[in-house]
Amino acid sequence: EVKVAERTAQLSQLNEALETSNHDLQQFASIASHDLQEPLRKIHMFSKAIQDRFNDQLPAEIKVYFDKIIRSTDRMRALIIDILNFSRLSAEISFFRHSDINTMFAEVLEDFEVAIREKQATVTAGDLPDIDVIPGQFRQVLHNLLSNALKFTRPEIPPVVRFEAIRVGARSFEAPPDPNGTFYRFSITDNGIGFDEKFAENVFKLFQRLHPKDRFEGTGIGLAITKKIIERHNGIITAQSHDGQGARFDWIIPATH
Repeated sequence: EVKVAERTAQLSQLNEALETSNHDLQQFASIASHDLQEPLRKIHMFSKAIQDRFNDQLPAEIKVYFDKIIRSTDRMRALIIDILNFSRLSAEISFFRHSDINTMFAEVLEDFEVAIREKQATVTAGDLPDIDVIPGQFRQVLHNLLSNALKFTRPEIPPVVRFEAIRVGARSFEAPPDPNGTFYRFSITDNGIGFDEKFAENVFKLFQRLHPKDRFEGTGIGLAITKKIIERHNGIITAQSHDGQGARFDWIIPATH
């Protein structure tokens, strides 16, 4: 009993230290985000002002430099926002709500209406369940995965994306369908450029990019955020793909919390 009491006290101290560390990290992330975004905003604003006002007088080479400055500040701003969102996931207190995933996915599709039309994409979904999720975060999972499916496409081939869900009896990717199961396995598949299967785990790490940024925009944080959200739902996620043969993302979360 003495040893248990000592161990409990140690764990309590560690938890307090961790909470303090998380709080300090949140303060640092917020301050850094604000302090970094303000000079970036001015660099972007003044570069754009020079470009717009003196465009006809600038040599072609200088125009290229200004375009690169503006694109770089846009990427940096996106990176700062993504890092801040990732850091907030650890400390954010969120609540599960029984949610209609059909309605949620339809709302996400509206966000990509222009991209879907421009790329002549076909996006379909199976019969999706009503389950307990943190609505804003689960919506972000759908947004990130659909964004990737519409981004990493093959030239001249219209994207085809499919979103499905089946009920399973265990939190395992080998679990067979079970109409009375307590978990749901979701999957999003596409026919895009895919990636080498050996990088399947790396795609969920911070700042990991498998494709050059000059061809595809992004910060390399979206899938790391996705994995963290799934873990907050007490779930697991995996990726399958082959070069030039599309990609598939599967995740399993409990039906209720």
